[in-house]
Amino acid sequence: MVAEPYHTPDSPTALESPTRLAALAGTALLDSPPEESFDRVTRLAAALLGAPVALVNLVDDRRQFSKSCVVPAGWPPSRGASLDDSFCRWTVELGEPVAIEDTRLDERVASSAFVREMGLIAYLGVPIAIAGQVIGTLCVAGFEPRRWTPQEVDGLRDLAATVVTEIELRRDITVRRQVERLKDEFVSIVAHELRTPLTSIRGSLGLLATGRLGTLSPQGQRMLEIAAENSARLVRLVNDMLDLERLESGAVEPERRRVTADELVSMAVEAVADVAVPAGVQLAAAVEPGVEMWVDPDRIVQVLINLLSNAIKFSPAGALVDVAAEPRGTDVIFRVRDRGRGIPADAVSTIFERFRQVDSSDARDKGGTGLGLPISRSIVQQHGGRIWAASQVGAGSTFFFTVQRSGPG
Repeated sequence: MVAEPYHTPDSPTALESPTRLAALAGTALLDSPPEESFDRVTRLAAALLGAPVALVNLVDDRRQFSKSCVVPAGWPPSRGASLDDSFCRWTVELGEPVAIEDTRLDERVASSAFVREMGLIAYLGVPIAIAGQVIGTLCVAGFEPRRWTPQEVDGLRDLAATVVTEIELRRDITVRRQVERLKDEFVSIVAHELRTPLTSIRGSLGLLATGRLGTLSPQGQRMLEIAAENSARLVRLVNDMLDLERLESGAVEPERRRVTADELVSMAVEAVADVAVPAGVQLAAAVEPGVEMWVDPDRIVQVLINLLSNAIKFSPAGALVDVAAEPRGTDVIFRVRDRGRGIPADAVSTIFERFRQVDSSDARDKGGTGLGLPISRSIVQQHGGRIWAASQVGAGSTFFFTVQRSGPG
């Protein structure tokens, strides 16, 4: 039996293409350990095509690397092969399926160790292409001559598309993580660099606003007060950015001790009383006494203050803001409820993200930094709990969070 002739690529250096090699390197799969997501595909390929060998092979300019292998028992454990022995290099160079009925009759592969030493006779490989670059193959092989049908070629192509989807999802996740890391580093650097000069500016403007260094016209005085207010807001923003960065990086460990829920609620209510009174908002607390928790009290009070401050900001004069806490199984659940304007349904799921405001005017009108809720979420997660919100437009919002009660002793 004589093998059918095959088209050869115009350029014999296709394997050395920098673009192709860059696409392959970008997958970070070369020399990586086996993974179930790829092994499922090779098992399925072997079963559907009735082949004893199935592989996901990646091909660079020197070798082929088997990311996933279905092979008979007793085969050598190596997951790599030189290009001289590789069948898959031809699939990569051609950029199309390669079907070989009898490898012993195909001059491209007849001298390969896979033929001479392992007895692989039939081969079918289809390309795995990322960003238009063929980086490897999904292939099956057997020990007897075999004519591959168009349906089998199409079936293997469909399975290769599953491999491509898996690789692209990983690449997207990797890119997003890199972007997030760069963004976090940028925010951290900017925050650190801004903190000292902003603190100095804020102090200087505050001193000028007192009139101790001379008086200004009413218009000048008002402009100075606005500048002082805005610098104070920027200082708060920088401090919140640094606080969030430390929390999310794990640089801040909770200093836990045994406290009761009513103690923490009392401290938080006392802390926001000076804000509630001029806003005309009433505060009420309903907390079961003596409910102990193993938490960092300062951090949990910080969460309560954030939630209470927001509730006060968005409540009309004369409204009631109430806070409650009660045991629920192995947790303590806290609740802060207001009777303000509420949050639109499409915004409830995003309000715990950085710099999210229900309305773009909120930061300007209410003085928020957009980081209070992300900080609260990080603190709650550090304590093994979760935080969420429920709201109805025009009827107010309720924020809930839980912390675990368990601790030493």
